[in-house]
Amino acid sequence: MTLATKKIWPFLLVVFLITQKEIISVEINTIILLIFTGFFLVINQGRIIKRDFEILSILVLIIGIGVLSAIFNNPSAFNFIRDLLYFTKPVILILLGYFIARKINNGKIVFKVLIYLGVGYAVYHILHTFIFTDFKNATVSTIRGINGLGNSIEMYSIALIILGNKYPEFNVISNKKTKHLFLLFLTMSFIFYFSRTMFVGLIFLILGVLNYLKLNKKGLKYLLLLLTMFIGLYAYLYSTEINRQGGALESFLYKLKMAPGEIFTPKLDLDNKAALWDHWRAYEAYCAFESLNESPVNYINGKGFGALVDLKFPAPLSDEGNLRYIPILHNGYVFVLYKTGIMGLLLYLVFLFYLYYQAYQKTENIEIKIFGNLLSATSAYIIFSSLIITGLYNKEEEIALLLGVFLFLKSNANLKEKRKL
Repeated sequence: MTLATKKIWPFLLVVFLITQKEIISVEINTIILLIFTGFFLVINQGRIIKRDFEILSILVLIIGIGVLSAIFNNPSAFNFIRDLLYFTKPVILILLGYFIARKINNGKIVFKVLIYLGVGYAVYHILHTFIFTDFKNATVSTIRGINGLGNSIEMYSIALIILGNKYPEFNVISNKKTKHLFLLFLTMSFIFYFSRTMFVGLIFLILGVLNYLKLNKKGLKYLLLLLTMFIGLYAYLYSTEINRQGGALESFLYKLKMAPGEIFTPKLDLDNKAALWDHWRAYEAYCAFESLNESPVNYINGKGFGALVDLKFPAPLSDEGNLRYIPILHNGYVFVLYKTGIMGLLLYLVFLFYLYYQAYQKTENIEIKIFGNLLSATSAYIIFSSLIITGLYNKEEEIALLLGVFLFLKSNANLKEKRKL
């Protein structure tokens, strides 16, 4: 393989990550990525390690349930195809990440790509924020609306730099000043996102790469410490009067304060439409369950692809006007349950916990350990994000592509280890 050929694969990984993040149209985005996936299937002759094929088949089974259930509910062709794209896209992204990682075949190069891309995004985000934000009249909503809601690549950049500090074998930035400068940019950008999801996600990733997410003595100690911190934070938030319309920091604290109620609250004042916004995710889930309750069969295999959730009133959710019927829910577990029933939800949980379990493999091989921890940390992040941003089925996330990358690197490290024995 020539030097030019070796360089093209990391470059393509950058292209795929940017394509997934920046092309908003699900249809155009999916078609572009599907073409590249088909190309890699051909040049790799469709070779997938058996265990990885089995785990991917779980997601395919979920798609099959959604398709079969749709037959009995007669959705419109447009809504059916849209859901089919939403549920197929993670499979496409995982395959794409898997095959590009096979071509790169070097974990350190992958880490370097993610770190430098994350820093590039961070610098752009910081500059954009300072140039286009009127800080005198800024709120969290306006700052995020102008400059972006979050960036998972930046989370991984921070976690991988920290990983390199613990494991010198994967330290891809040797110059300490450069490393500190990168962390400064990434931290500033991270703060300006004011994202609750990124905040918790970064904690999971850092604990994961440091091997503290396992439910052993050491992992439980750190998880208990984390739980204590959250209890202390919310004890403070609920004991303090916080103005929703306050400055950027105060409005962010208000968002943190309302987060549990937004997802889990059992008390909804259905007559007070304005108050529902503080509990919107919970209200969406409530409406989905109201629809599922129409028949016990709905809970078994769902309402199928193309099924819409009736919000009971036209809500201002789109720039194009108010929507009463929505195809997607913020809560990924309820979303999967609504479309594919308990069967699909159980398969989704099996998929996520299989990936989480990768950190438990006993080995002295540093590559197997690192990539297993990354899979486990990514799974923990998806388990959490499924509560608030649809998890694996979030059409704007790059997580599925990274899953494919880490999945190949872990399995390949296992194969190399077996060949030595």
